[in-house]
Order: sequence, then structure tokens, then C-alpha cells
Amino acid sequence: MSVILQKIKDQKIVPLFYNESFEISREVIKALYEGGIRVIEYTNRGSQALENFTRLKEISSTEFPELLLGIGTVKNVKEMDDYADSKADFIITPVISEELIKHSAVKNISLIPGCFTPSDVNIAFQNGFRLVKIFPADALGKNYIKSLRPVFPGMNCMPTGGINADFDDITEWLGGGAVAVGLGSSLIKTDFSAKELTEKVQNLLQQLNQN
Repeated sequence: MSVILQKIKDQKIVPLFYNESFEISREVIKALYEGGIRVIEYTNRGSQALENFTRLKEISSTEFPELLLGIGTVKNVKEMDDYADSKADFIITPVISEELIKHSAVKNISLIPGCFTPSDVNIAFQNGFRLVKIFPADALGKNYIKSLRPVFPGMNCMPTGGINADFDDITEWLGGGAVAVGLGSSLIKTDFSAKELTEKVQNLLQQLNQN
């Protein structure tokens, strides 16, 4: 988990998406990878999610050898098992529960639990987690993490939901205490252009690394 955390902190943005088409999903990942992205969250939000993810993991070792490909929007133990069997590098949940925590420990799954309230963060903290997803971030605001940090020293927070894929908005979240941000539809449009997406992430990563 420490490797995943460090790569997320270094990258500062974690693209997340889902598409019913395997070929389009592959094209999105290729565009992101060519732009310098090495950590991606595919989301469990459609009927083809598990099949697509399994196939993407099968090709990633040859086509995207440095990529950490995780799965998000996992809400129960069955889904967790399915994606663990598909060799997910990490699993992100939109919620936190004792059941999911215990199961991830038993199965040795790298889990990034979703938290909304301080009570959620405390459950994660008391169970040894040092990276959580704050979701939905836009409902909480950019000062929320700054208020949490003194109470939970050493906790790393990755806000996701409603964050704009532009340098100013991202740096405001980072300045508020986030170690990285999740970027969904603001980065990966339904009618995306592979060339434009690659250029977009290249520019963002360059700006963020210079900041």
C-alpha cells in the first residue's frame, strides 16, 4: 500500500472513468498513459465493468507496464472478491464499513475506503488506514480536509467528486490539505479525443510538478 500511496502523492491526480466499450476504455487508458499517468481508477458503474476491467488487467502488463490499475465504486464483499480475483492493484469504495475493512485484511487487498464524515475517517484511522477517499468532495468544500488534518495526523486524503480538471481548482484542493484529487468527467469527456486527453494530462502534470 505504501507504493500506491507514494505514486498517488507523486501524481497528484487520479483519473477515474467507466465506459461500456472495452475498446474505448483501452483507448482512454492509452491516452492517459501516454500523457504520463501511472495510477488510474476504473469504476464499477455498469454491466460491463467486471469484464472490461479483467481484460484491461490482462493487457496492462504488456501495453501499460508501469500502470497501477485499480477499481472504484466497490460497495460489497462480493464485488471486492470479484475484482481481487481480476488482480486489481487497489480497490476504492465510496463508503466505509467494518465488513469491508475486515474482508480486505483477510484477503490482503489494498483498500482505499471512502469517507464523508469525521466518524468515517476515524473508523479508517483506527483500523490503520492512512489514505482515504473523501467523497463527495464538492458537498464538503475545500477547507474540510484542512480541518480534519489536526485531528487525524498522518492521514492522507484524496477528495473526489465535482473537482474541475484545471490547475487552479486542483491546487486549491491540494493547498487545502489533499495529497491528490480524483478527476472524473471533468477530465474524461464522453466525446473525448485521445490526442487532446494526452495533451491535457501532460500539461496538468507539468504544471503540478512545477508548483
